[in-house]
Amino acid sequence: MSPERHSKTSLSAVLLDLDDTLYPERDFVHGGFRAAAKLLADQLQRDADELFGLLADQFQRGVRGSVFDAMLSELNVSHAPNLIDELVRAYRLHEPQLTLFADADRLLSLLQPRYGLGILTDGPADVQRRKVKALDLQHRVEAIVYSDDFGREHWKPSSIPYLELLRRLHAEPSHAVYVGDNPKKDFVGARRLGLQTVRVRRPNTEHTHLEPQPGFEADHEITSLDDLSDWLAANTRSERHAA
Repeated sequence: MSPERHSKTSLSAVLLDLDDTLYPERDFVHGGFRAAAKLLADQLQRDADELFGLLADQFQRGVRGSVFDAMLSELNVSHAPNLIDELVRAYRLHEPQLTLFADADRLLSLLQPRYGLGILTDGPADVQRRKVKALDLQHRVEAIVYSDDFGREHWKPSSIPYLELLRRLHAEPSHAVYVGDNPKKDFVGARRLGLQTVRVRRPNTEHTHLEPQPGFEADHEITSLDDLSDWLAANTRSERHAA
C-alpha cells in the first residue's frame, strides 16, 4: 500500500466502481452461465444443471475468456463455428438477478446527502446497463459513466471516463475520491488526475489476491465499505453543502 498522499481536504464527490465493489460479480457470472447452459442443453440434449456445474468449475479453476471452449473440450464435443458466439450472446444478454453487498447498500444511503455520488464502470455498455438496472442504482447515484460508450480504448485507466464523471458531478479531481477493487486499472488513472483512491479488498472476490505493481496502488485499503465512511470522516471534510 502506498503512503497517504493527502492531509485532510475538502471532498465533494465519491466515485465508485461497480463490479465486486457494489455487488458480487460472481452472481452475474453464474446467471450468465445458467443462460448459456440452458441454450447448450437444448442443443446437446444434456442436463442444464450438469453443464452449469462444468462452467462454474472452469471459472473456479481460473479460466477466463475461454470458459465455453474449455467446457466443450472437456466434454469432447465438436461444435459449429458459431456456437461459442451464441453462448457468449446468451451469457451477456441474460437478465441478471443481482443484490448489492449489504455494506454498499448502507454506504449509498449514508453518503448520498453529503456527497455527489457517481459510478464509473468498464465492460460492454449494454451488459453494464442491465446490471445497473437490476440493482436499481440509477435512482441512488447522481451520475453513471459507462467507459465503453467512449470506445474500448477508453476503458480504465483512461482519463476520459473519470473526467466525464467528474464533469457530471461538478467536482474537481482534488475534491474527489475513487473507490474500486482492481489494482490493475482502478487507481493508476485516478491518481494521475489527482483523485484520492481507496481499494476495497473483499475476501473471496475476483481481485482479492492481486498485489499491485508499483504506481498502481490505492492510497488506502479497506476490507468493507462500512470502513469507508470512517476513513472519509478522518481524512476529508465534506463541502457538499457549501457548493
